[in-house]
Amino acid sequence: MGLMITGFGRFMDGPNCSQILLEALAAQRPELERIWRAPIAFELLPVDVEAVRPALERLLRTAAPSHLLLMGQAGGRDAICLERVARNRIDLGVPDSAGRLGTLGPVSAGGPDQMLANWPDPEGVVSAIKAAGAPARLSDDAGGHLCNQTLYLALEAAGKAAEGSLVATFLHLPLLPEQIAAGFPAAQGVGCSVALDDMKRAVRAILRHTRQTAV
Repeated sequence: MGLMITGFGRFMDGPNCSQILLEALAAQRPELERIWRAPIAFELLPVDVEAVRPALERLLRTAAPSHLLLMGQAGGRDAICLERVARNRIDLGVPDSAGRLGTLGPVSAGGPDQMLANWPDPEGVVSAIKAAGAPARLSDDAGGHLCNQTLYLALEAAGKAAEGSLVATFLHLPLLPEQIAAGFPAAQGVGCSVALDDMKRAVRAILRHTRQTAV
């Protein structure tokens, strides 16, 4: 039941709320590991469509987690979104860290058009997040940026692993109130946000619910 939680680095010339949350969670590692009852690793992924595949492959090879909770920023969303679908496309509406932009083709040539997240009981997870006091919903649209790409790659790896040995999902995070107040580029025209404490409560709820319902 080893768990890896990931986030992304700076995005659109500003801080990435997934990195801020990742660092806050890493500072609470002992508490989270008591909830999960197994080791938890925290890793920052590059915002680079070419670098993220080898980075994720290396992490999965060296840490060999059973559960992979990916996190990323989604400006404009008003709730924490648990993604259920990854699509085989890379379509960057804003540049990655290397300046790549536009429709760049599939995540994996010859792969299926879409893959379904295999994290157990997604409906129950969302209910647990709501019960913890944070806004949440299921989503079937992970976008076309690195969030979708990374989920697709994780599910591709899960499909190649022994059955049930790797499960993954993606948590899309609204902007933080501080990001909107600071007027970062990602916050332009965005009026909705979720506080960092609510995001931390959401992750604790995911861990608690998943661990309690594990067979």
